[in-house]
Amino acid sequence: MQLLASSLDCLTEQDLCALFAITPGTAEAWRKRRKGPAYALVGNRVLYPRQSVREFMERQIRGGESTLGAALL
Repeated sequence: MQLLASSLDCLTEQDLCALFAITPGTAEAWRKRRKGPAYALVGNRVLYPRQSVREFMERQIRGGESTLGAALL
């Protein structure tokens, strides 16, 4: 799945959980509440387009300017 996600310029749910230090249950709750980044279902797998994760991260920044490293995403 990791190879497929990378080829589609996406993150897996596991990647998202590691990035935000959340559990899969929290990721699922975000999807249900439409709180987290946009996602796509591929079969029964959840993929998060890198661009939507970037945009979500930008919305989480409080005070000051964004200093997100391009290498993270």
